[in-house]
Amino acid sequence: MSREELINTIVMITVFGLVFSTWCICVLLWLGQYLSRLKRVQKRLGIVKKEADESRTLRLWREMQKDVESETAIKKPTFWDRMERLRHDAGWNTPIQGVILGVAGAASVAFAMTYYSGGSIQLGLGVSAAIVLVFVMYTQKRLSKRAALFERQLVDALGIAARALRAGHPLAGAFQLVAEETADPVGTIFSQISQEQSMGLDMKDSIRKVADNTQNAELKLFATAVAIQLGSGGNLAELMDSLASVIRERMRLNRRARVLTAQAQLSKRILIALPILLFVMLNIVSPEYVQVFYYTPAGRYMLVVTVAMVSFGSWAMSRLSVLRY
Repeated sequence: MSREELINTIVMITVFGLVFSTWCICVLLWLGQYLSRLKRVQKRLGIVKKEADESRTLRLWREMQKDVESETAIKKPTFWDRMERLRHDAGWNTPIQGVILGVAGAASVAFAMTYYSGGSIQLGLGVSAAIVLVFVMYTQKRLSKRAALFERQLVDALGIAARALRAGHPLAGAFQLVAEETADPVGTIFSQISQEQSMGLDMKDSIRKVADNTQNAELKLFATAVAIQLGSGGNLAELMDSLASVIRERMRLNRRARVLTAQAQLSKRILIALPILLFVMLNIVSPEYVQVFYYTPAGRYMLVVTVAMVSFGSWAMSRLSVLRY
């Protein structure tokens, strides 16, 4: 390495260190502002008050959620069980092994095409990681959409079940009516419950089995409440109405929380898009200026580290904008 190349490398590392230090300082300042805003948001939502000051809906939700967690904590699902639940919640019809092999195959093909077209190993790994990241983001978006759809359908399904029970139908008949009147995914779940009950499986076991195969908190709450009511006796129609009221209140609170965290989500998107757009513009306007990132070892490592830092920043800001209640 000549003296000029050594000086250029030292300058690049120094500039990178200054940019990284500035980024860390900005993140720390943003974190301090976020924590202060979070406290104000929690006060406005009323989730930092004492138990005596909480609304009836939140208190009912937390008490029943503790029962659900205590029952599910006994069984520790394996990795493949968690992946299967994730596939079920995302609505994939392909088995989880096929999904994983498909993503791995796409990442491998992208790596091979990048490497054999003149790119480096680091660039190929970056492209493969980008494909996996895009798939994860798409899966998370799909999960959130299906979860919102599930909540809306479950509220309507509980209303149908309550009216059917008041009309004199048995619980199995009410579930069968819900399966006929409701589309996927709630209709499929109630159809499975009805089929298993018609084959001789106990109603409580069937409902609990369906709830264990999903990560939806509302369905677990429904399964626990129905199991307790079937064991102790009571008015199932009123139970359905109460559950629908709790879920509606939770949906309203979720919408309010999304509005209050919209600023953090917008800031995340802007901060993530700025370096990407700047790098693309530099490649278009002045390709020779960014050739150092492609044809020198130091530039390749800096590019890989930059992608890792942007990905970590996106993950950290997404976690910080989640309200726990």
